[in-house]
Amino acid sequence: MNKLFAYNSHRIRILIRVFFISFLLSSTFFVGINIFQKNLENFFYAQIGKPFEEISLVKVPKKENLELNAKSAISLRINKNGKEKIIFEKNPNEILPIASLTKLMTALIVLEDPESYQFSKIVTISKEAASQEDVPEGGNLKFGEKVSVKKLLDLMLIHSSNDAAFALAEEIGINNFVERMNRKAKILGILNTHFVNPTGLDPESLHYLKEAKSYFNYSTANDLVKLAKYILNEFPLIYEISIGKPYYQIKNGFSDLVLNFYLIGGKTGYTDEAGGCMILVLENEKGTRFINLILGTKNAQDRIEEMQKIINFIKK
Repeated sequence: MNKLFAYNSHRIRILIRVFFISFLLSSTFFVGINIFQKNLENFFYAQIGKPFEEISLVKVPKKENLELNAKSAISLRINKNGKEKIIFEKNPNEILPIASLTKLMTALIVLEDPESYQFSKIVTISKEAASQEDVPEGGNLKFGEKVSVKKLLDLMLIHSSNDAAFALAEEIGINNFVERMNRKAKILGILNTHFVNPTGLDPESLHYLKEAKSYFNYSTANDLVKLAKYILNEFPLIYEISIGKPYYQIKNGFSDLVLNFYLIGGKTGYTDEAGGCMILVLENEKGTRFINLILGTKNAQDRIEEMQKIINFIKK
C-alpha cells in the first residue's frame, strides 16, 4: 500500500513538472510572437512617413547593363533547335549607313548567280574598278590586272577591297547588280535597307547631304541580322571566305578580338559617314550561335572595343 502510494505520488510530481514546463514554453512562445509582431509593426509605422521610393524591404540586384559607344547594336542567340532570343539591343530600328557591311549582300548576289560567276572565271580589272577608294588593309587592284572571281571574293570579304566589289558587279553591269541587291532585300523582308552601290562607299560628291539617307547604302541592325541569318543558313561559304587566310596584314579585324568562341565569320566596315561597323557570327561549345552587330562607332578601332564588350557580355 505504501509502495503504491509512493508510485502514484511520483507520477503526479512528474505530471506537474511537465505541465509547468509546457506552460513556461508556451508563454515564452507567445511572448516571442508578440515581440516579433511589435517589432514588425514598428518597422512599417516607421516607413509610412517616407516617400515610396525610399522604402526598401528586399533589395533585388539589378541585371548588369551593357553600355556601348555605338549608335546601334544587337545580339541574337540561336540555340541548336533554332530557338531565337535577342539578348541585347540598342536602337535596332535606327536607319544608318552601313559602309562595307554592304559587301555581304554583294557576295550573296554573286553566289546566287553561278552562271555569271564561276570561281575560275578570269575578270579583267577596268579603269573605274581600279580607281575605287583605297582600303588600308590591301586589296587594291591595278587597271588591266586579271583576277579570278574566287580571288575577287577573297579580297572583298577578307580585305574589304572596294576594287574587287566593283569589278564583280561590273560583270553583269553596275546598275543591274545594284537592282538585284535591292530586289533581294525586298525578298528577304529587310525593308529599311537600300543600296546605291556594291561597295558601301559614301558618295564623295554628296557628303554635304548628310540628311539624305537615300544617297548612301543604309540599313538597320534588325535588317542586317536577318541578312546575316539568311547567309548563315543558305550561303555559309560567304562566312568561310570571310575568315580565310589574309593576303596582307589586317588592322582592327577579327584577330584583334578575344573570342572564347568558335568564329564562324562576319564583316567589318568603316567610312566617315558610317563610322565603325561590324557583324560577327560566333558559336559556343554547346552549338549555340550568336549573331552580333554594331553600327556607328567613332572609328575603326572603337568597333573592336565595342564588339569586345558584346562578346564579354554574352559569355557570362
